[in-house]
Amino acid sequence: MGKICEHVAKRVGQVPAVGWLGMEVVEADSGIAYVRLPYRAPMCNSRGMIQGGIVSALADFAGAAALLSRLEADQFTPTIEMSIHFLGPARSDITAEARVLKCGSRIATVLVHIRDASGTLTAVALVSYAVSG
Repeated sequence: MGKICEHVAKRVGQVPAVGWLGMEVVEADSGIAYVRLPYRAPMCNSRGMIQGGIVSALADFAGAAALLSRLEADQFTPTIEMSIHFLGPARSDITAEARVLKCGSRIATVLVHIRDASGTLTAVALVSYAVSG
């Protein structure tokens, strides 16, 4: 397991959806985060692919984890916009790699790549967050 910024690790435990979905923060430090989501049938559409809304939730959470790892522990990062492009089906565990592209005093932008268990890129998201606190 990689390094996880202490205040990010604490916040993860405060987000019920993370546990409910089974997301696991593998690494979150210095503006980069890796978050894994295990494949489970209840998350899938009728063709056995992880449903797009679940993939979007992973992208949003991974982006927030990356951003929080660059901020102070008392800062808050609500999502203000997200664009996601689905490039192929996800029929296995997926991992999001999120990198802060820019962090201003009020708005931050994060790029998220989502890959399946074989390393194939299945989605790309660009997420903007308000920076407050």
